[in-house]
Amino acid sequence: MNLTERQLLTIVAEAVLERRLVDDVKRLGAHGYSIGHVTGEGATGRRTADWSGPSVRLETVVTEEVAEAILAHLATDYFPHYATVAWLMPVSVARPDRY
Repeated sequence: MNLTERQLLTIVAEAVLERRLVDDVKRLGAHGYSIGHVTGEGATGRRTADWSGPSVRLETVVTEEVAEAILAHLATDYFPHYATVAWLMPVSVARPDRY
């Protein structure tokens, strides 16, 4: 089977940002995404009493160019203002035209 390399971009952010994140990643070129609600602990500690509920984890498989555009947008519009993190991992996909 022929596989093509794409990038798996994962974003974890405050739940109140869910709709905005979806709109932004789609506008910047993502064809699809998956969202899950998550809890956890990180550099700023555990968020046990957050009134907005658990964080959201948005995952999307995209080209490198789209990943870079989304990360640049996060760096300017999200990271300075919200509890948001993101990471990128290379993945091999079948049916690359879907991403």
